[in-house]
Amino acid sequence: MEEHNRHPTDRLADVRQEIKRLEQEEQELRAYLLEHPNDRTGGEYIASIGERRRRRIDLKALADEVGHSLMQRFTHFTSCRTVRLRERVVEQKTATL
Repeated sequence: MEEHNRHPTDRLADVRQEIKRLEQEEQELRAYLLEHPNDRTGGEYIASIGERRRRRIDLKALADEVGHSLMQRFTHFTSCRTVRLRERVVEQKTATL
């Protein structure tokens, strides 16, 4: 089916499916490059490997330490809108004879 005739809901599902496929391919390529340090130069790009450390705060442990009421005073919430998709089940009309 041609893309421009598909409903935006159906196109969104298509795009999400393609993103999942591409993310899987990315993970496979990334794993290959990590495992093969002598094969990281392509025709157009060179892969370099780096490491970073991240600092994370354990919010539950912090709340246990300083008190939940203090944590509540400094906790702010933001809202975001999400679009969730579920596959549509089309019921077949049964022909009556």
